[in-house]
Amino acid sequence: MRAMTPRRFRVLGTLGMVILLATAGVAPAVATTDTGDAWTGVAPTHSGGTTGTPGEEAVLHQRGIVSRNSEPGSVTLTFAYDLPSSITGLRVSVPVVGLDGITVAGMEGFERTDRDYFLWDGETARPTISVRMAVTDSIASGVRGIEREDWALVSEPQTRIQVRTDARPRQRTSFTVADGEEGYARSHLAYLGPHERRNVTLGGERTTFVLGDADADPTRAIEFLRTANGRFDFGVRRDSMTVFVVPLSGLEEGPVQAATVDTAFWVGSTGLRLDSTGSVFAHEYVHTRLDTVGEEDAAWLTEASAEYYGRLFAFNAGVGTYDSFLDGLRTTRYAPDRRAAVLTDAETWQGTQAHYEKGAHVLAALDAEIRRRTDGEHTLRDVFAGRSEPFGDYEAFRSAVVEVTGDEAIGTWLDRYATTDDLPPLPEQPRYYVADPSLDPDGDGMTSGAELDAGRHPFVEGAATEQLADRTTATATPSATETAGDDGDETTPAPTGTEGQAPGFGVVAALAALAVLAAGVRRRQ
Repeated sequence: MRAMTPRRFRVLGTLGMVILLATAGVAPAVATTDTGDAWTGVAPTHSGGTTGTPGEEAVLHQRGIVSRNSEPGSVTLTFAYDLPSSITGLRVSVPVVGLDGITVAGMEGFERTDRDYFLWDGETARPTISVRMAVTDSIASGVRGIEREDWALVSEPQTRIQVRTDARPRQRTSFTVADGEEGYARSHLAYLGPHERRNVTLGGERTTFVLGDADADPTRAIEFLRTANGRFDFGVRRDSMTVFVVPLSGLEEGPVQAATVDTAFWVGSTGLRLDSTGSVFAHEYVHTRLDTVGEEDAAWLTEASAEYYGRLFAFNAGVGTYDSFLDGLRTTRYAPDRRAAVLTDAETWQGTQAHYEKGAHVLAALDAEIRRRTDGEHTLRDVFAGRSEPFGDYEAFRSAVVEVTGDEAIGTWLDRYATTDDLPPLPEQPRYYVADPSLDPDGDGMTSGAELDAGRHPFVEGAATEQLADRTTATATPSATETAGDDGDETTPAPTGTEGQAPGFGVVAALAALAVLAAGVRRRQ
């Protein structure tokens, strides 16, 4: 699924009655004809266009507006629509309405149908639908947002829109905080409450830190972005990215530590520290680049790729030690119940951390295997880079790995570890973990590439590679057989940048369950 940037237009298909999907973290669907009722055939699909002006577009703007209520325990979300004259019919579905704690607060210019659509009256120039959504004060129990005395964090629920028009429909979406309300909203996430904002532009990409915690310091995170943009971004550049830093204590941040929606994510204030290679900041950064990576029996790839590359990129940016990096990747059983898991069978890892932990371990070994089989010409990043859609299933991912490597046998290698509960050895040769040879993660004045050429360890200052002579640790499950060893505001150009300061209005803490309302929100469970 392609990440959708708020306020960016997206072409959605053919003339006639089409369906637009505006959902947190999900790109609008390709237009389809509704054949279920009177909406069918209002305007025919034209080849070459015999009605309307060729190339004419009907641009619909949906504005999500969020506000806190006078009584704690809920927020109000209003969807307002600006419609061009070329749109003659509109109906909207808000799928979460009717779930526990979610009710219709009001409508203007809409009527509710017996099929739970909101049907536009065709006359009101700016029709609106308001929804009241329950929130709680606990990350552990909240499912739609979190609210404290002086702040709240909310995720915008999805809507489904159908229109009638003879023009080419386009949709523009935005998410804002209500007039007079302190806060900041972007990319389907909103923080309501006092905050400061800090803006930095690195490598042509603007990042806004929404600091709900007055003591939060984004300096280390900014340094990571200075290294990452242009080096670790898989060739994906965003116009902007937003980081909501919520005022949660370290204890409150577990087990949910962060969540990403499109080009925005939230973390607790401790998430800015990047004091270990398991940094949630680096993990969520990868999500903003790769979005949803796999579907069906490849669904594990989404968290596995963020976990592996989050650790790899943080480590290459100078975070952590070599031993701690390897320890973070190495795994045998998976929290909370330490069961074995088969990555392509979600039932074996549902409710565990296996798609993070085993997934990252397998991808680390696969990355090394690709490098070894191609003599360093290719890496696992070549499998992910340049993709605009997720892998539809495991077979699609496997085929891409074989294509990049040019070796059919690697498919068999991958099958063993993705389709059974076996684990591959985790390679410990440091050359397999160099993400960019121009960096100097150990800070000894020599780049990783130069150190490898000189026979030195690129991650341990002053160490020679022969001191860690291509050792490999087998970490298979007890039932697995012995596995073969590793044989073989201010803007600056990247990679430097400067940051500026700007007054703001609000930061928030959010919880895992925001994902219940926002398809595409990934979270650390």
